[in-house]
Amino acid sequence: MGRTARRRRQRATCTSLRPIAVGRPCTDLTWTKFRSWCKEQGLPKTRLTLAYFPDTFRGMMATRDIGPGEDVVRIPERLLITASKVKRAMLARAAAGKTTQSDRWDLSEHQSLTYWVYAEAELQGRSKWHSYISSLPRDFASIPLFVLSGRSPSGTIDMDSSGCVQWVIAHLPNALRQRVSEQQARLFGDWSLTCSFSAAFGLQPVSSWRLYVWSWLVVSTRCIHLGRRSSSARHTQTTGASCLRDAHSISSQDNITLAPMLDLLNHNEHASISTLFDADSREFVIKTDVPFKAGQEVFISYGPHDNLFLLAEYGFVLGRNPFQHLELDHAADLWVTAAKARMQGLRRVAPACPASIGTLVDMLKQRGLWGDFALLPGDTEPPYRLQSALRLLLAVEQQGIPLKRAVAQWERWRRGEPEGAESGALDLATSNWVRAACQGLLSVSARMLDDTGDMGHKALGGLGDGGPSAFLVHCIHTVWLEINTIAACHCS
Repeated sequence: MGRTARRRRQRATCTSLRPIAVGRPCTDLTWTKFRSWCKEQGLPKTRLTLAYFPDTFRGMMATRDIGPGEDVVRIPERLLITASKVKRAMLARAAAGKTTQSDRWDLSEHQSLTYWVYAEAELQGRSKWHSYISSLPRDFASIPLFVLSGRSPSGTIDMDSSGCVQWVIAHLPNALRQRVSEQQARLFGDWSLTCSFSAAFGLQPVSSWRLYVWSWLVVSTRCIHLGRRSSSARHTQTTGASCLRDAHSISSQDNITLAPMLDLLNHNEHASISTLFDADSREFVIKTDVPFKAGQEVFISYGPHDNLFLLAEYGFVLGRNPFQHLELDHAADLWVTAAKARMQGLRRVAPACPASIGTLVDMLKQRGLWGDFALLPGDTEPPYRLQSALRLLLAVEQQGIPLKRAVAQWERWRRGEPEGAESGALDLATSNWVRAACQGLLSVSARMLDDTGDMGHKALGGLGDGGPSAFLVHCIHTVWLEINTIAACHCS
């Protein structure tokens, strides 16, 4: 007991002096094979290893202290997968196959990388990149698009699909549902173009929709920007144009890349890094601006994104996201529709008509002032974009001010000039509109929190197809909790 107590006292007094290893190193066979493959490909030894963490599940752990300005990782050029490399490889295959097509390459960077992932995944063990492909997630069950993209190609979400799909659609916030619909349209467009392109060039055909969806999300969630290029006179003199003929060389036109090892680094809003392509060593380099202790998880930053964006694009959310806000675009669209209906019923007695509202909305769109109505938790008054739209629309719809006079009054408000007697009434009408919109969101979010909370999980078990993943439900719950919290702040 004496020795045990002594060790406990030593640990208590030394916690501030030595790092606590919060990660549990991964010993998975796939990871072991991947590390061996990276070593064979010439990846320099790093201060990182894959580990499991209580909050982020899987990420990269520092095996030694990493100080500010030091390298986090270096990836040789030959291991960077870029669109220019894909283009050269595929055109070479097309030439070998004696296709009659020219060397024109119509696929974008994202489309090119997606096709590469698809083709290598279909090769399975015959691909020299098999270890890398095997290290990628087997599915993206926490990304709404993966769940909603359907079993067959389509430019729209199938609303009449399985119980799981219907549940997810019904419980996504409107802004997130709209974003996923836009993703689906882009996904289908990329699929259609890639199918026709690969057929025209006599390349490996694209036939599996679900594999293409997976490949598309691999690129969306794992590609990184190459950042700035470091200049190198020596490199320019010694390699010159011959570098572009090297199958392993990147092009100055490349902006994004897939890079083995880098895609295992998780996002943290407080991470501060710098990236560059070192022209001397021909390596992609990530340096950290903040220190990491041995045992800590090493993060990079994907950018200043709110949780709706993170969930749609990457399939996760942050418990305390500093960029959280409340989107009121859908509330504004619903109000415009309702206002037109009200004015249609009152057109015989009201000076304005439904067309007036449409005219004003078009004017706001032309001036770039319609949409992106974001309400922050600490806002003491509606933000400028929202005020600008509401003061113009409410002047006509609620105050009954004629269209031309309302626009002139609005222009004076934008210039900071006195508006007239209606100014105070418009201030009140604007505040009341925001309060009513937040009360509506408060009511909806309360119902959604019940559905996605502990009681809701029991109901999910009744879905015949197994229901959405528990982590996706957790993410949706977190987003609605965020909406509920911000809406409550602005209801009082």
